[in-house]
Amino acid sequence: MCELVHNVELKNVQNRETFHYPVVLLKGVLADPCCDGKLKLAIANGSTFLSFSVALENKWQHFDEKKPQESCQPFRVLLRLLPGENEYEVRYCNTRIFITLTYTTPDTLYTVLPLYIICKGHTGHYQSDESQKDSQQACRKITLATELLQCLYAEKLLEHGFGRKTFILRSPCQLFHSELDSERAATMTEGELWHTFATELVRSKRFDLERVKVVAFLSSTHFAGIADGDYSYENIRRRTTGHAALGGGGLALFGTGCLYTWPATLETVCSAFSNQRPVDCARQLDDSNYRRTYGGCFATTLGSVCHEMGHTFDLGHTPDGSIMGDGVDGIDSVFVGTTQEAHGPKRRIDTKPHGLAGKLTQLKRPGDVLRQRLEFKKNDGFFFAPISALTLAHQRWFNYARGFLIGSMHFDRTTRTVTCASSTLVLAELRSTGNGMMQKCWTFRQDGAPRTFTLPKLPNLQDQTLFVMDASGNVLKVDLNSISTTQVDEL
Repeated sequence: MCELVHNVELKNVQNRETFHYPVVLLKGVLADPCCDGKLKLAIANGSTFLSFSVALENKWQHFDEKKPQESCQPFRVLLRLLPGENEYEVRYCNTRIFITLTYTTPDTLYTVLPLYIICKGHTGHYQSDESQKDSQQACRKITLATELLQCLYAEKLLEHGFGRKTFILRSPCQLFHSELDSERAATMTEGELWHTFATELVRSKRFDLERVKVVAFLSSTHFAGIADGDYSYENIRRRTTGHAALGGGGLALFGTGCLYTWPATLETVCSAFSNQRPVDCARQLDDSNYRRTYGGCFATTLGSVCHEMGHTFDLGHTPDGSIMGDGVDGIDSVFVGTTQEAHGPKRRIDTKPHGLAGKLTQLKRPGDVLRQRLEFKKNDGFFFAPISALTLAHQRWFNYARGFLIGSMHFDRTTRTVTCASSTLVLAELRSTGNGMMQKCWTFRQDGAPRTFTLPKLPNLQDQTLFVMDASGNVLKVDLNSISTTQVDEL
């Protein structure tokens, strides 16, 4: 029996707190942990222990003039709530604390739906050495991943003071059988795949795409292997077909080349992020941003899903190390904590306009010459820029609207003025039309927020798009190319 006096403290949740999503992240600290101690969760006043995923971070010393020096160990727990009130007992050696958490699902018309797309002629099995790699296993992994992102979006908006706002899942991952032949899909570019499936989803009339955002994964992604020893990202992409990582409008589309690294159960999430098993780059797709581990592949690909989903929620790129910038690879730190190791090289956002400009965005991985350490920034190093968080906080998909919110905005090209008819303005952005990169932004306090916004006199509005959002979640996008430079006074 351990004779040490321990203390278990939960840092990010309050007793009797309510959540609107099932998978929650608990962050806490163990005081004076012992060698044999194990963190356990049980149903309060019962003997039934719960399954959960836990990550223990490095210990550190706490100094206090009024108390003896103590060793502290941060921990993170992923726990699945049941609908209604959940009373838990957290145990560590001889220490017990109790907490009650409530899970309710909001009644909303605006939801997110994960899909697993199976092209005509394909088995639905994703590429993997796993014994179980059928469509049912794929759907289990995809559903869990979207639940993790629900939790992540909520925690990141909480950090910005907006509470735990997040999107709601319409259902677990569903199958979608496409009429596109799998052999034809293997010859198509990412953009062509996106357009094909977006069109097919609209024509199917299976979903109300004005109220449903689709996060889709293509089963037939195939990596042909590498025999010449060139494991650069560019060569890996040349050897991969049916791959995508594109988001915009109502669809975010992804390949499944690294689905073999994703966990299928909540209990294995933290170990999946920490998995240092090396990827066999000669025959397994390595999309890890040069970390070349299973955990690196899981983190990088889930981070890409997080980023591209952001575009479906009207987020633009930001010129920083945030989620909508080049910081997507560090998503593992949210769930397992931060370390002093870098997550790999920074990414660069593609800056060349494409035929899909304004609808899709694409992440580019850097070559070896650009490899460098990521700079850690606040909290666990994974964050939304303030303008992104503000946009999400007013998105209809994050505010559980029960009906269509009527509202309109109008842009007068002569006066360069936006007028909001039935609400107040929240923000305005200038974005590069080609790659969606934010150039300038204006935000408005809601106490006394305006109903009009006049674009300041700027020297050049060519290749710029004006993005405006009001407090009801209405969005206005204006291509400013048609505004003559003679109408814009030089600064």
